[in-house]
Amino acid sequence: MLESLDALIAERHLLKHPFYQAWTEGKLSRESLQLYAEQYYQHVRAFPENLKLLAGRANGPLAGLVEENLAEELDPAGPHPVLWRQFAQSLGVSGEALDDARPLPGIAALLDAYDEVASQGTMTQAIASFYAYESQVPEISTQKISGLRRFYNITEPQALAYFGVHEEADVRHRAAWREWLASQKDVDTFGVLCAAERSLKALWGALDAVYPQAKATRN
Repeated sequence: MLESLDALIAERHLLKHPFYQAWTEGKLSRESLQLYAEQYYQHVRAFPENLKLLAGRANGPLAGLVEENLAEELDPAGPHPVLWRQFAQSLGVSGEALDDARPLPGIAALLDAYDEVASQGTMTQAIASFYAYESQVPEISTQKISGLRRFYNITEPQALAYFGVHEEADVRHRAAWREWLASQKDVDTFGVLCAAERSLKALWGALDAVYPQAKATRN
């Protein structure tokens, strides 16, 4: 199962998306970055809630893994949604704009995908979906920091803190999710891969939502 799951992730890795490619090449407009910051905040804000839903359903060692992940998301020294707001502010996006933003359809689909798998999916489906997301984040974060520094003159530690935290934290998270997945027996592999693929498509679609040029590129 893990080999098939990793193959799915590799196929739809977000660093292959035109939006992140443009980011790492310095080709995004500031307006594109602002829209991304405003819209993707919806997912950043919802992710701890997804973990809370999962924590309420998990048992045994898995419950501890989920709670540990959740505790990091809500670390009083720097809750991750707050760190994202600092990033958005560095782009000129106000707190009011973040709070008042209505999710575009692609963002709404991402929120629905993770809400549903966290609240209704099997434990293996849910963890595979979280793994599909967090396994990509360390490398993406490194590329984002590099691009922001090099091309967009965003160098303040506060502005980069969200990505700096995820460079390190999600290395541990993906290892924990992967170890748990590897320990599971008699898994409905088809159902797990379907759930993971839905999550991967939703993550990709969220970037399509904030970067319509991507669809034009593929047509």
